[in-house]
Amino acid sequence: MGNDTNPDSGEDGHEQNDEADRRATEKYVSDLLARGQAVFEGEEPTSRTTHVIKREDDGRLTVRRLRFLS
Repeated sequence: MGNDTNPDSGEDGHEQNDEADRRATEKYVSDLLARGQAVFEGEEPTSRTTHVIKREDDGRLTVRRLRFLS
């Protein structure tokens, strides 16, 4: 076998995975907000709110599920 390298390994791979995770989370949050299913922490939830979005100190977004849409 040759010296094949995995582009997702090592420090650069970790940074790429972090960036991909951040983009995926932002897309997910954007979609929830667009459908009216999420509010930012501190905002008043509506009857359609299923998730609360929080922006962490480092700028990352976290999502907390309130309930399933019935």
